[in-house]
Amino acid sequence: MMREDRLAVLRIVLFSAITPLALLVSPVLTGQLIRQYGLAPNQAGTYFLFELGGLSLASLPALWWMRRYPPRRVALVAAILFIIANLVSALVVSLPLLYAVRLLAALAGGTLMVLCMSMAARNSRSDRIFGLWVMGQLVLGAIGLALLPRLFAVFGLPAFFILAAALMAAVLPLAAGFPDLPMPRRSESAIPPGTKTGPGWPVVMIAMVALCSYYIAIGGSWSFMTVIGQMAGVDSLRAADTVAVASLFGIAGAGGASLLGGRLPRWSLLVTGFAILAGALLLLAVFPAAAFLPAAILFKFAWTFALPPVLAVIGDQDTDGAIMSWSNLVIGAGNVLGPMAGGWMLGRYGSSLMLGAEISFVGLSFLLMLVLVLRSKRRGPR
Repeated sequence: MMREDRLAVLRIVLFSAITPLALLVSPVLTGQLIRQYGLAPNQAGTYFLFELGGLSLASLPALWWMRRYPPRRVALVAAILFIIANLVSALVVSLPLLYAVRLLAALAGGTLMVLCMSMAARNSRSDRIFGLWVMGQLVLGAIGLALLPRLFAVFGLPAFFILAAALMAAVLPLAAGFPDLPMPRRSESAIPPGTKTGPGWPVVMIAMVALCSYYIAIGGSWSFMTVIGQMAGVDSLRAADTVAVASLFGIAGAGGASLLGGRLPRWSLLVTGFAILAGALLLLAVFPAAAFLPAAILFKFAWTFALPPVLAVIGDQDTDGAIMSWSNLVIGAGNVLGPMAGGWMLGRYGSSLMLGAEISFVGLSFLLMLVLVLRSKRRGPR
């Protein structure tokens, strides 16, 4: 890989890891919000509604600027706004004002996320890049979870905002490497004038339902992994330790997907990842106590192993950046709907039926992904 290619990958991975930092470290950030502001858990949840909402809503203006403004200019403006909003957040005392500033920071971060996802999807090594995309987020999240409690003990909540601003400032020079012309449609020169070049709404809907189903399944399951273990009689400390160990295997899953991406057919990675994911959920549903450790490990590994080829296949359908813009919005929706639906089913019907529903979402996502893979094969190389 040439030096410029490495820089392009590094640019995508670093910006994509920093922008969702608040969500990556949400367990410790939630605790600090509760301690410092005296919030109830539901009030702390409102904070993340602004963080997640901003990240997702940034997809809508992206549908407009994607073809009009150079990625370099968009990246520089968004990164600078992200830095300023985080620095202001460190000075804010009023909680409503903090919510407003966090929404601005999240909109800037979501803009960078959409841009990076679109650039990754257009790269010929998209399978490997999306693997590194996931791995970068997991690694930075793990570092943040270990570092922030110590910083909070000394500096309080502003430590997070200053850290986020400092990280973005450190990678800001990389923004100059984004293209300085608006992103063209793929193969635009080979398309006759007046021809519709977008993938079409049926394809967009298939891709978005597949992605949303995937995130509903993983979000609804992972959010309550320790609760499922405790309901089955697993000691709370052992359940928490198991989830921590499983998270390390998530990094391995993303690394494996990046290593194998481009070397093996995408369908084989999808079949492997989805099969292990469904198997882990089935194992957890049938033997929740005895198989809790291996099921949690397999689940986290498969989640991050399957996600890069999922994103690469969806990106392969994208000709004008619209699908990746919608993908960012749908990922946010899945992250919200998954825990909501999972929690409701867990409380009403118990873990077995809840996990059975999550397996159904995994199956639906897999079938729709196969439809997209077959469409890509019929279209031939990009």
